[in-house]
Amino acid sequence: MQSYSISPEEIRQGLEKLESTIPWAHYFNFGNGIETVSPQEEKFYKKAIGLGKLGNLLIDVVPLNCRRGNMTDLRVLDLASAEGVHSITLAQAGANVLGIEGRELYVERAKFAAKVLNVENARFQQGDVRKINPAEIGTFECVLFSGILHHLGQDSFEEMLNTLASLTEDTLIIYTHVSTPESIDRFNLKGPIKTGSGCEGYLFREHKDNASEEDKYRKVRASLDNTFSFWATEKTLIDALTNVGFKSISKLMKPHLFNWEEASYRLLIIARK
Repeated sequence: MQSYSISPEEIRQGLEKLESTIPWAHYFNFGNGIETVSPQEEKFYKKAIGLGKLGNLLIDVVPLNCRRGNMTDLRVLDLASAEGVHSITLAQAGANVLGIEGRELYVERAKFAAKVLNVENARFQQGDVRKINPAEIGTFECVLFSGILHHLGQDSFEEMLNTLASLTEDTLIIYTHVSTPESIDRFNLKGPIKTGSGCEGYLFREHKDNASEEDKYRKVRASLDNTFSFWATEKTLIDALTNVGFKSISKLMKPHLFNWEEASYRLLIIARK
């Protein structure tokens, strides 16, 4: 049975202080009927539950794809960790996790969730994932880059992959969207375009052209600042990972969180040094 470090009333008060008007992206059950996202919030609940399932999937996938072979004391970096559900899930399985997230609100929520759930081996700090380097935080056996690559602009794509390679000792796991005929149609992607060095993809609109800083702040499921994000083609992504030094690159086919029609552009890539 889960034990909690603070009382139900303290949990409720803590949640109220964490900008309760902005819905949570991650689902946590804090007991006593306290949930960060309720089933009544259908728009957010379904996606939050799906993100939680990805965390549970990683418990099975990570040991099979890291040389250590188990989760105990595995050094994990969770970049763009949001409200921490993946970091906390991996930590509960025995890993030592550092989560880095660009939004201060998400960092504070992740710290709060870890405190409530008595998880001490997951820590969180604020930082722009585009500016992280090993000199500041070190390197990690496993790096998780989930749901963020397709929110970065075209100018950040190649440099971000270089950064990921420099942080990864063993295994990099990327969950991302790519441009396919299905995603181009479904998300009204613009293109095709190429980056300065020829990487191919399409653009997805993140914010309106005249969006204010407050608009961007409150649109927490979008990028921090870029108006458009770059969705590489699958081939471009694989080639780019090869170019930055990953020797083995595979796509997880089973188990998968989505049916095939949706999974065709939602990739879980495992890249190994």
